[in-house]
Amino acid sequence: MKKERRKRRTKQEIENVIDKAAVQLVKRAGFSNLTVRNIAEEAQMEAIVFYNRYSNVEEFIDEFVKKYDYWFTEVTKTVLPVSDREEYLHILKNLFVSLKENTEMQQLLRWELFEDNETTRRTARLRELHTIPLVEKYQRIFKDAPFEIEVVSALLIGGIYYLVMHADRTPFAGLDVNSEIGHKQICNALEFMGNYFFDNVSGFDIKTLDIAKKMKEKGIEISLIEECTKLPLTILRKL
Repeated sequence: MKKERRKRRTKQEIENVIDKAAVQLVKRAGFSNLTVRNIAEEAQMEAIVFYNRYSNVEEFIDEFVKKYDYWFTEVTKTVLPVSDREEYLHILKNLFVSLKENTEMQQLLRWELFEDNETTRRTARLRELHTIPLVEKYQRIFKDAPFEIEVVSALLIGGIYYLVMHADRTPFAGLDVNSEIGHKQICNALEFMGNYFFDNVSGFDIKTLDIAKKMKEKGIEISLIEECTKLPLTILRKL
């Protein structure tokens, strides 16, 4: 009796098998675990099958990580039209929740920190490019704030990265990120900070700004307005 011939897999099926194997390897030991031998063993295929599709493991990794390059862009999307405040709060909280659930992205960030190569540099640069429109938007919104929104946002996002990637080691400042309580505390804190930024978007008392504007409309010298209101010239010129 003839042995049934094994069905030849398509190029797409081979890519899917390799990708699934890579995901499992990354989850277990990070991107440094991605070698042709390990991928072939995990995918239960001969190394030659891998080389029929990719020239080397570097080419595969470069294509593999592209699937995560748009992760931050997806995080920033909102389903419905929302206010600038709601959008900002959504981004902060969704960033935390999404990163916490995305093991592959956590490993990619770790890899970027510990390995310096063309792929890690490219993914880091591309992620930065994706944030530029948002940064510029919020810089315009917070142009009169007594703080730089891009700086405080960077500190918050950096804190999110660290807390999530450190979560399996030990609590941080008594905060257990993996617990339901810790998760809720972080989301509440992010919401508080985001609201605080928007509550202080001008950095100056609304009544004082209104008085200064009326004085300016009446033709009072700007130097006198500055002396009376203690508002800086940069703000007075914009009124």
